[in-house]
Amino acid sequence: MRLFYFPLFMLLTFVLGSAQAKDFTVDEKLSTVSFATIKLQYVVEPAIISDLSGSVSSSGDVLIQIPLNSISTGIQIRNERLNALFFNSSQFPTITVNAKLPSNIVRASNIATQVTLPADVTLFGQTQTVNFTVNIVKAGKLMSVSSSTPTIVSASSFGIPTDNLTALAATVGDIPISDKVPVSISLILKSS
Repeated sequence: MRLFYFPLFMLLTFVLGSAQAKDFTVDEKLSTVSFATIKLQYVVEPAIISDLSGSVSSSGDVLIQIPLNSISTGIQIRNERLNALFFNSSQFPTITVNAKLPSNIVRASNIATQVTLPADVTLFGQTQTVNFTVNIVKAGKLMSVSSSTPTIVSASSFGIPTDNLTALAATVGDIPISDKVPVSISLILKSS
């Protein structure tokens, strides 16, 4: 009788063990945040931030670090002006995002779903809750989290002074620049 229970016990251990949640780490080379500044209500200038770091823990805690010094607009002087004049990245070098994945996603080995994920975003020393609608695909040791729609973020809601935007606008002939930007995320995470 005991010989029957031992293989059953081993099978259950294998099945339950494989369904346990895993820690995932952000792939810095493949993960990005993108946004676009808007001048004169119709001139769109895209930017991308790379070199992200972070993780999703086995309990679903999400922590993403976004380094502002890796902003790339395709024009070096524009990168420098965004960092120095607008984001004041010498004092606030990183945007931090904290969120919690729903338990059904954490437990699943393979899933493809769309969720609205509330996240605490810390920018310019202030934290606000921002809702991101994302597609999450989890397959074995890989997880992808990407925007299904851009999220509109307002600089003033994070306390970035209008003087910063004015100083940035002054570098391009006082052309008005919107304080709102569409933001999209693309994260690739891997487990060991």
